[in-house]
Amino acid sequence: MKIRFAAMDYRSDDSFESADYQFEGSLETGWKISRNGKEYLHLGPGYKLLKSKLCGVCSTDLSRRFLPFPLPQVIGHEVIAEDLETTDGIKKKYVVEINDTFEARGDQLMDEFCEEGIHTHSPERKVLGIDRLPGGFGPYILAPQNAAIPFTNLPDKTAVLIEPFAASLQAVIASPPKKGDNVAVLGPRRLGSLVIAALAAYRASSKIDFKISALARHDHLLSLSLNLGADEAIDLRKTSLESLANRFAIVYDTTSTTSGFESAIRLSNRELHLKTTNGQEVFGVKKLTELVVDELSLLQFSDENLTFHWEKENRANQTVYVAPSVGKISLPSHFKVYYGSIEEAEKILTSPNFKGHVPRFDLGIAGTAEEIDLLIRPNFHHENSLIRPRSAILFKGESKKNSLLEFLNSGKSIRTSRCGDFYLAIQLLQENAKVTEALEKNMITHSYSPENLSQAFKTAHSPKAIKVVITHA
Repeated sequence: MKIRFAAMDYRSDDSFESADYQFEGSLETGWKISRNGKEYLHLGPGYKLLKSKLCGVCSTDLSRRFLPFPLPQVIGHEVIAEDLETTDGIKKKYVVEINDTFEARGDQLMDEFCEEGIHTHSPERKVLGIDRLPGGFGPYILAPQNAAIPFTNLPDKTAVLIEPFAASLQAVIASPPKKGDNVAVLGPRRLGSLVIAALAAYRASSKIDFKISALARHDHLLSLSLNLGADEAIDLRKTSLESLANRFAIVYDTTSTTSGFESAIRLSNRELHLKTTNGQEVFGVKKLTELVVDELSLLQFSDENLTFHWEKENRANQTVYVAPSVGKISLPSHFKVYYGSIEEAEKILTSPNFKGHVPRFDLGIAGTAEEIDLLIRPNFHHENSLIRPRSAILFKGESKKNSLLEFLNSGKSIRTSRCGDFYLAIQLLQENAKVTEALEKNMITHSYSPENLSQAFKTAHSPKAIKVVITHA
């Protein structure tokens, strides 16, 4: 099959420019992608050609030029797409999971990350509309066949939110409220409002009774939060942070600001869930964005936290790297403990000890803010952590009047999350008609054609916009 079309490329200067694309190939043989008559990308088998229908604009799109992936590119990853041809008079519709991995393509070959159930962290992956693979702001996409998930019984205005809703639900699953908790969402706009909806849906389905609070400074966001399921909306123009200190068991920080993170540290009495960042240093830690990308947690060093893993993972920690400032420590005998410099730790991960396994330590122990950074990204030449995704860095050191380190040393934790389970998100929305209807009625505030992407981005930057979508003819 061969298809030609024009699409708007996003450029490194935050502008758009029309480009001519051609997709040639098939699901069985693979695809050759050309841009302006030159080869752009070659894909192997396992990609399904779909027509874009709707695509949401998110904060990642607005900051795409700051990510370490090549430009120009057709971006957009919150996609509803459909088959080109009808079956029994109907075109099947799909929501598309963004990670292009061995598993998503249906390859027989798997890497260690896929084999251990963390395929979304595979270093071999491409990402729809973010890393190389053309995205949903174009009229056609090539979706890994297992990433194209059919849906029914959801309105399009809700389905186009599945990707960010699933990511929001992942935050709730990674940091689940307990009975009697009061939890807060800080910054309930694009993503934060979906975290509120995810909390409301989770509460209804799990039957766990907890209170949802929204913290914002704009009237329309306070109203939106209540419409999506918050029990109270606290106006931070009228209520001081000091009066709210330590009130909330969990604070979900969706502000993408350093000031938001600093506030969340003060507000939480048990856990801070960091959902988005802006790449800036906070409390001496520079790699918080990468912490979120790898879905790592920061915890106090303790015997209990040595057993940390995500709830659905069926594994036990076996390997531990201890950073230099911590010195020699006593750990249970079943752990294989590694010492040495950061450079030596990288070499250990390439040794025969890790052959056939995810080349990361199960846990890391750090004694300073600088070592936390180095365990997250030990080498500026690559994006590999020393610690396996969805695991933890345990802090064993002095706080030295650093609020983040004081937070950890008081026994509190910082959790992060990224992508979520589309099937679970769809199921939860189908179980909760009230939440589905609230999303449909309240989230999408603006719609543009793909030719007007520049204006769509300008509107999305405006504080009055909630969700902007691109609608394809």
